[in-house]
Amino acid sequence: MTGLVKSEFRKIFTVNLWWALLIPVAVLSFGAGWLGTAFGSIESLQEATGQPLPTGLLTVSMSTNYSTIFAALFGALAIAGEHRNKTISTTYLTGNPRGAVLGAKLIAHTGIGLGYGLVNVFSATLGGLLGAGFDGFGNPLDWFTVGAAGLLAMVLWTLLGVGFGALVTNSIVVVLALVLYKFVIEFILSSMLFSTTAAGFVAYLPGAAGNGIVGNLAVPIFISTVAGQSEPLVPVEAFQILHFFFGGTYGHPWWLSMLTFIGYAAAFVVGGWLVSRRRDIT
Repeated sequence: MTGLVKSEFRKIFTVNLWWALLIPVAVLSFGAGWLGTAFGSIESLQEATGQPLPTGLLTVSMSTNYSTIFAALFGALAIAGEHRNKTISTTYLTGNPRGAVLGAKLIAHTGIGLGYGLVNVFSATLGGLLGAGFDGFGNPLDWFTVGAAGLLAMVLWTLLGVGFGALVTNSIVVVLALVLYKFVIEFILSSMLFSTTAAGFVAYLPGAAGNGIVGNLAVPIFISTVAGQSEPLVPVEAFQILHFFFGGTYGHPWWLSMLTFIGYAAAFVVGGWLVSRRRDIT
């Protein structure tokens, strides 16, 4: 198994895909951190509350929720890319059984996904420091908590991508499906369900669950820090507005979002494994 994992790392670093997708993660995260903490209304809000606002926590959440698509694409092309390049036959022949190949890809891509998460968190933090200084992150423990959730979300999206790529294998379909679902289809579904009796189901959709891993931590921490003892008096609408922009769902705990998304990732991985075992690669 160690040899297979090493082989996967060699494949990853031999081609340019890993850094081609990492660059937009760094740029997007830095931009979200900087612009999200530097816009003019922040100063007036700080004057109204009489204290610094930990907006950096919110921008880390926002950058994570947008950047995870690149981790998912990177993971999805782990197997779909090999089908496109016609190298999957050699991979399966030299790494038999096929389940071991998928396992090696999951291990290797977990490591790269963790790297993506670190770049995201530190890029967003650097942007936030330029926009709001150290006061923009509040308690260091809060930053660490939100950042750790960001790492977890990035890794889980990577693993979901690996499973999805193993299930579908067509690289064009994989890319289009992930992008369209995350940014278009789920938004439409959420909008349709929002005013119905099934509105509570929205938090369990894949994108909402993935976003909630970080957003359902960052938003409550932000509100608690700003409102202090007056937190029970904060209107629900304030939470909902922040969740709309920075991810998550009001009243939904982050750990439930995490477990929900782990379920989706596991389903795709198991599905990819079952299908790849029987797929004809000739």
